[in-house]
Amino acid sequence: MAVRILQFGEGVFLRGFLEPMIEAMNARGFDGAVYAVKPRAGSPDPAFAARQGRYHLAVRGIADGRPVCGAGTEITCLKRVFSSSEEWSAVEDLARDPDLAAVFSNTTEAGIRFVPGDTTLLPWRLARLLTVRCRAGLPGLDIFPCELIENNGAVLRDYVLRHLEDDPAAREYAAAECHFYDTLVDRIVTGHTASIAADFPDDPLAIMADPFSLFAIQAPESLRDRLPFPAETVKMVPDVAPYRVRKIRCLNASHTAMTAAGLLAGYHEVGELMTEPGFRDRIETTLFDEILPTIPLPDAEKDAYARSVLERLANPFAHHQLAAIQLNSFAKWRVRILPVILESPRLPHYLARSLGEWFALYRRTGGAGDEPAVEARFAAGVSDDELLADESLWGMDLRQIPGLAEAVAAAGR
Repeated sequence: MAVRILQFGEGVFLRGFLEPMIEAMNARGFDGAVYAVKPRAGSPDPAFAARQGRYHLAVRGIADGRPVCGAGTEITCLKRVFSSSEEWSAVEDLARDPDLAAVFSNTTEAGIRFVPGDTTLLPWRLARLLTVRCRAGLPGLDIFPCELIENNGAVLRDYVLRHLEDDPAAREYAAAECHFYDTLVDRIVTGHTASIAADFPDDPLAIMADPFSLFAIQAPESLRDRLPFPAETVKMVPDVAPYRVRKIRCLNASHTAMTAAGLLAGYHEVGELMTEPGFRDRIETTLFDEILPTIPLPDAEKDAYARSVLERLANPFAHHQLAAIQLNSFAKWRVRILPVILESPRLPHYLARSLGEWFALYRRTGGAGDEPAVEARFAAGVSDDELLADESLWGMDLRQIPGLAEAVAAAGR
């Protein structure tokens, strides 16, 4: 029997990040089968069923200054994609499968929140599945959240246990029998670009990923006895925090800081910004002058990583759509950029300005691409001052940061 793996998220990131690892494990005899759940309401792309989950992945980009242009390989470990809103009973059936061993998730930073009674969020759904599995008398699970929040495993565990406070048996099962791991994921997956569509005309699910791939898991090396992750891309480490800070601030904060400005200027792809001198200079200044000073690593190490990030952003094969980076950007700004601003001795110019650019973009688009609550605020015509003061968005009143309100206003003009 195949080892069952449940995956919350059917998007391109996990399909270009996790599934290749499972595929590599299977080539060495693991026999893993991935079953994904679409977190958002509605039916999955019908191509998943038509192709029985199979799709092609091409690895293309720049590594050590040299182009990498893979022809593409077929990923076969993804077996089915469930609708969370229409097929939840089938997901619960999977929780009763004795061969289910692990859960992975990538529901964006907005997906891991504790909201009592909200059945659409990952903590409630996972609490429900662990309750079902507990009542079936089955072994616990290894759980790997891939969302880019600090202490993601510990936070998810806490929220799940809070949902289970009225069920002592299920709560004890989740606390004692299941293992929640803090993780850090690092790869750029750009999805179904025009060039990929041309190379794989019969595969609407085909995607492309950058050569760089790292999965850091805060766990003992003995975890590989249960899940034999490939050592070349998966690292068991005593603390993921240094990897997390380096990656989120250098790569993800750079993405979030540039995207609204690029879209406002009429650009569509990250690569376009990297070839436009004004934007390239802005990105390098943001990275080297505003972000790197806040990363507690040796200068040579963080400088080398930052230069690899510039290679990845400039990937000529990627055609990384700015619109694809836009999803839930307020939550991303809070997690990725706000900590840098708070730790900086003086207000970082471009990072502060980026929030005003998001305000300006969302006033143009009505907040499209963000959470419904954010869209509702823009539909209601809230002012910049009200947005800055909204502690439910940022965890604090941003007007308390000297100069930020002025930077936001200047960016919106």
